[in-house]
Amino acid sequence: MTARAWIGLCALLLLGVPGDARADANSDWQQIEAMEANAPSAQWKTRAEAESGTIAYLGKQEEALRMFIAAYSGDAHAPDAKLRLAHLLATRADLDQNLRERREAEAILDELESEPAMHDRRADVEFARLSIFMQRVDAVTGTNRDTLLERARAFAKEFPDDRRVAALLAEVASAFDDQPRTARSLLEQAQPKAKTAELQARIGDDLKRLSLLGKPLDMQWTSVQGTRIDMGKLRGRVVLIYFFASWSAPSILELDWVKQLAGTVYPESIQPLGICLDNDPVAVPSMLEDHGITWPVYCDGRGWQGELVRSLGINALPMLWIVDRHGNLLCLDAKQNAAALIEKAARQ
Repeated sequence: MTARAWIGLCALLLLGVPGDARADANSDWQQIEAMEANAPSAQWKTRAEAESGTIAYLGKQEEALRMFIAAYSGDAHAPDAKLRLAHLLATRADLDQNLRERREAEAILDELESEPAMHDRRADVEFARLSIFMQRVDAVTGTNRDTLLERARAFAKEFPDDRRVAALLAEVASAFDDQPRTARSLLEQAQPKAKTAELQARIGDDLKRLSLLGKPLDMQWTSVQGTRIDMGKLRGRVVLIYFFASWSAPSILELDWVKQLAGTVYPESIQPLGICLDNDPVAVPSMLEDHGITWPVYCDGRGWQGELVRSLGINALPMLWIVDRHGNLLCLDAKQNAAALIEKAARQ
């Protein structure tokens, strides 16, 4: 399962299924949608806690979907309920390594594909298969990545007007940060198809980050601790730049890992830095003290809209960049293979 997929799952919180008597299909479907749309982020303290909470939430969601399918098999929302159930089962199968649930998910999609009512919705079934497959892609090891690229391009070719094509291509591009040409090609294909301002902004940010790769990173700022940072004066050292926020549970979970990484891999030749997207810079030093973070951290209190954050195209957390000894940005997402990349940066 990809890091991005895990972060997405950890944004879910255990919710209860309403216990009132079911009134009708429409109200029950609204309750199901509310479970997905309104689930707040959880501030889990450990990965185990996050995983157990996610599994519990999926169980509640599964119950609601199965009850809807059983009660309203002829309702217009029934196919959507089956699509969501298939995706849910595949997601949990990846977490639990449960082949039975994966087979059930595939069987649900096979059954849907054969239903006459789905004749005009084949794109929905194919997209469900593709999104389920995406969960098994590891951008670091390359497992299934090329197959995902092939399948995404095939979907875009077969269903060029589908509303999901732009988001799909943008998501696949994120798995190819180490292949800028491929990532840029996907983003440029997605850009004219993006229909919402949010997606257009995301693609613009992604292209902006790609434009920085392999080039000197020009950055000067003053940390919340009062230290003046100038990237030009850090040449000769490998620089780790970690983007995080106290309100982003996944980034806080990884903060201690970044601290450990900086202290165990070439500690004398590494300079860790932090970019914090909190809205209250005054509270940041206390948070850093709680985690034993002594390296410089920047925070202007403007979150996603901060001038520095905007100039770097940051649109997701957490994110770990590596800058080599010559000051060039080597990697845009080093969360899983950071040690090997640091060694590479130190040798260059």
